[in-house]
Amino acid sequence: MYHEHKLRILRYSMKNIWMLIFPFLRGLSVWTFDPAGIYAWIRGAWLDIAVLGIILLYGYIRWYCSRITITDDAIIHTEGCFVVIERTIPFESISVSSTERVFYLIPLKATILRCETRAGFFKSTDLSLMVSDSLGREIMSNIPGIDHKNKIKNIPEPDIKSIMLFSVFFSSGFSGAVYIATFFFKGGEITRDIIELSLSRITETTEMIYSRLLIGIPKIAVITGLFFLSAWFLSFFMNVTRYARFRISADRRYYDIVCGLFKRRRYKIKVQHINYTDIRQNIIMKLCRAFSVNISCPGYGSNSYLPVLIPLRNGDSIGGEFWSDGVVLDEKPQYRPKKSAFVSYAGIPAILTVIMPVLYRLAERLFPDTGELIVFIFIMAEIPCIWFTAVKTVALNTTGLSVYGDKIVIRCSKWTSFHTVIAKKNHIALIQIKQNIFQKFFRKCSVVIWLNGESKSRYTIKSLSEKIINECELFN
Repeated sequence: MYHEHKLRILRYSMKNIWMLIFPFLRGLSVWTFDPAGIYAWIRGAWLDIAVLGIILLYGYIRWYCSRITITDDAIIHTEGCFVVIERTIPFESISVSSTERVFYLIPLKATILRCETRAGFFKSTDLSLMVSDSLGREIMSNIPGIDHKNKIKNIPEPDIKSIMLFSVFFSSGFSGAVYIATFFFKGGEITRDIIELSLSRITETTEMIYSRLLIGIPKIAVITGLFFLSAWFLSFFMNVTRYARFRISADRRYYDIVCGLFKRRRYKIKVQHINYTDIRQNIIMKLCRAFSVNISCPGYGSNSYLPVLIPLRNGDSIGGEFWSDGVVLDEKPQYRPKKSAFVSYAGIPAILTVIMPVLYRLAERLFPDTGELIVFIFIMAEIPCIWFTAVKTVALNTTGLSVYGDKIVIRCSKWTSFHTVIAKKNHIALIQIKQNIFQKFFRKCSVVIWLNGESKSRYTIKSLSEKIINECELFN
């Protein structure tokens, strides 16, 4: 029988940190900057010590009652004083086990151990413990992992260049931050010029007021632009530190992944418990023939960590790899929308792209004194319209569905990203076939496929013909 690391005492004690409000209030009531006030505070300091002792004692009792037992086929965690809870997790039922070593815990020889199964509530960890390094290694050695005799060879290891590019592509708000920053950098100057032109027509008595206003506008705009760029750079930096020194080894039953710079993580992933594989790209990555491979598996990935299996890969072929499960991905989809579905995919952004120049001409006539501002607004509005038109046009030519025995391959787009999803048929949770009044007239449908997973896993293929729906075995 083992206990958690003694640092856990402080963690358990933190739950009662609110009790320190009583010593704080007592100190405020007696403290004054004179000898009498200091003496009064010291005389009652025993109460402060007693409260702090109660907090630490509670943490110690919680720590002592938290016991870990390792058997040949399971890990058992018992906790609680008056109400005892015993949690037993068989090693074979663990989907993902992980250890996390934060840089400040290394001198203290402490490791955070997590075990996740397919049971329980969404996004809830089945078992999370802070243990010593030696106990963490012992537990992980009992959890099944890759067989080095049957280890898959020649798995490419990502270098620092691919990690940097991956962080660039998947950092939050990359294009949005650049776009908004450009708007504020340039828009601040134009706004100042417009206000300056307007206020110059006002009487001389307002000169002092408008000069003060003009000083602040470009500064606010530049600060706002820098804020968005700084937010993206912070996201980029965090991604680099999370996925630096990324290493993967695998056999046909397990994946072993190690990554992180300041927070080193190691994962053991059971292949059988993977819900689906998601190959992600954006339009730039498509042009460069690059892609990233993610997986959906309980316990792998979180709000800050992407469930990455291959951070970034470059090549003409994305099929035939160990993660593709024998599915050929280079072929065109078996069931796909026709070219006549252009309006369903790229209709709205294409119409807006055409309308924008007309609106620009109209605004130029209505507001002749704001020509530079109108040009700037038009350019900033036209860029996303052209971008979305290009993305959705590519989506029309790549979207589709293929069926390979007990597996399916879904190709679709979400916003500006492209997804190629490989899943087994028994991991499909729900299939919805939708048809609005316009689709009914053209005899087309939209297919929505929901897959098993801890998060929302919905993929939509628009404008499939009714003939395809009737022919495809998946819908019958």
